[in-house]
Amino acid sequence: MENKTLYFSLEQSTLVPSRKVHVGDIASIFCSDMDISHDAEKTLITTLTNTEQDQIVITAMKIVELISLQYKDLSIVSIGCPETIVYYRNLKPVSKFKGNLKSALMILLAFFGTAYSIMSYNGDVDAVKLLNDLYILFTGDRNGSTVGQILGIVAYSIGLCAGMILFFNHGINKKSTDDPTPLQVQMRLYEQDVNTCIIVDSSRDNKTLDVN
Repeated sequence: MENKTLYFSLEQSTLVPSRKVHVGDIASIFCSDMDISHDAEKTLITTLTNTEQDQIVITAMKIVELISLQYKDLSIVSIGCPETIVYYRNLKPVSKFKGNLKSALMILLAFFGTAYSIMSYNGDVDAVKLLNDLYILFTGDRNGSTVGQILGIVAYSIGLCAGMILFFNHGINKKSTDDPTPLQVQMRLYEQDVNTCIIVDSSRDNKTLDVN
């Protein structure tokens, strides 16, 4: 048999649709021989035991081992992550009412949580006094005007809301640029930290699916 090379690439994490995990479910594969690529994609790695949700860490070396059992003279090269976290979720269809109810609860939690945080910050820095000082600075009226102070608070609230929307680039249908927003960047960094923690914990607990 002519010496051929198979390349495969793993992502840091993958969601699979079935409890039976095949190589093609978690890896991108390329080989000049299409039959080899097809057989490699259909290679069974493991069957997850939990029927609702489960996760497992699989190393690239395990994939090399399984494919090598089928093709002794095949060169196998991994060009992706050294291991991947495989997630399985039994995604049952959710009724429209339940979906809307969950969305409404999330919106309420986010709204009141953000409002509480902002009010706590304004209380710590005494924002009302600062607005009053600004009113005196621009108007020279040291006696203070209730209407003027209220207008300052309203303008501050509108500016705070508009600034958050523009900075995080959310809340509008079209973004001014194709760059990821600060919130998206922080979510990706958090996701990478979580994945790293799962991989390390799985290795320490000897739960990683690795070569024998």
